[in-house]
Amino acid sequence: MALLDIIQPNNPILRQQALRVSDFGDDLQQLIDDMFQTMLDADGVGIAGPQVAQSLRIILVRLRDDEESRELYGENAGQLYVVANPKIIKRSETMVTGVEGCLSLPGLLGDVDRHESIEVTGQDRHGNPLSLKLADWLARVFQHEIDHLDGRLFIDIATKVWRPEDDDAVAEIEA
Repeated sequence: MALLDIIQPNNPILRQQALRVSDFGDDLQQLIDDMFQTMLDADGVGIAGPQVAQSLRIILVRLRDDEESRELYGENAGQLYVVANPKIIKRSETMVTGVEGCLSLPGLLGDVDRHESIEVTGQDRHGNPLSLKLADWLARVFQHEIDHLDGRLFIDIATKVWRPEDDDAVAEIEA
């Protein structure tokens, strides 16, 4: 496995619509393994193809697997989700505001409104169909990663964006 470079907004791939995954062969399997290692090394909970300069509709999500996460997320803590061609087919009406960060935007956090629960369809890493019902933090991470596939970053939809080192000083950023 290799660590991949995580790109930032100055790379146009991050702002483009990603291409549908159609080949589930060895190259994709290696990319998934490399993305997973890259995500772990960067201490992230999700990563999308465009973030590693691959214009492919592939996301990986894995909530932390520590004692606090197991208490909060139960069986979802530590479980790796690999979804190709994800599509949100159902969204709750209830919206929840939460703080988000992004591996492609180091040093920034933002308040983002997301659907409390969603239903996602797609394919697993081998091309088999899958359907997931997701809620709370897991639903938030999936929505964040799926946004990457459409060239959208959390700063585009955040109500406030700030740098954590600024303590409580919040700088609002125009979208």
